[in-house]
Amino acid sequence: MKNNHYEIRFGGSGGQGMMLLGDIFAKAAGELAEREVVLTRSYGPEARGGACRSELISDTEPINYPSVRKPNFVLAMSQLACDKYCKDMDPNGILLIEPKFVHRVPAHIKNVYSIPMTQLAIDETGKKVAANVVAIGAIAALSGFVDVELVRKAVQEHFKPALRKANDKAFDAGVRAAREEMEQLDQQESKSA
Repeated sequence: MKNNHYEIRFGGSGGQGMMLLGDIFAKAAGELAEREVVLTRSYGPEARGGACRSELISDTEPINYPSVRKPNFVLAMSQLACDKYCKDMDPNGILLIEPKFVHRVPAHIKNVYSIPMTQLAIDETGKKVAANVVAIGAIAALSGFVDVELVRKAVQEHFKPALRKANDKAFDAGVRAAREEMEQLDQQESKSA
């Protein structure tokens, strides 16, 4: 674990599974890793295609303030979500974007990872709706605030057994892509040092 207190925001358009991501990470961090968690969600008109989000705070100690103030990690699955939900993030935090839908990122964020989650979902499962499971794998690998295998277990327990094979493929594609991105970033930093 990188630190005890971790704040994460999942942002996208209605229908991209942002509420699902919150549920999966709340289960992985809270129930499986036995950490304290607070999960909040935005509903309303956002659910019909506008920017929507869920937010998770995870800590090894009791959580005194139930709102995300400076997220350590932001997932942006749409340009609107990136524009709206990155403003208050920790400049040393991690921003994960879907390059199919996000073309501009805030200049103040140093750690930006661009993973084609929708295309990976299509390549691995034949279905773009699995992009959220690809995202779950990528977030688990990039963030490190909860063990990747606990996140996998949360995914497996959330969905019907018939979807396990496809979800495992999507999850593994996200983990693999994230690790490749981290390696490339490390290599670039080593060359510039």
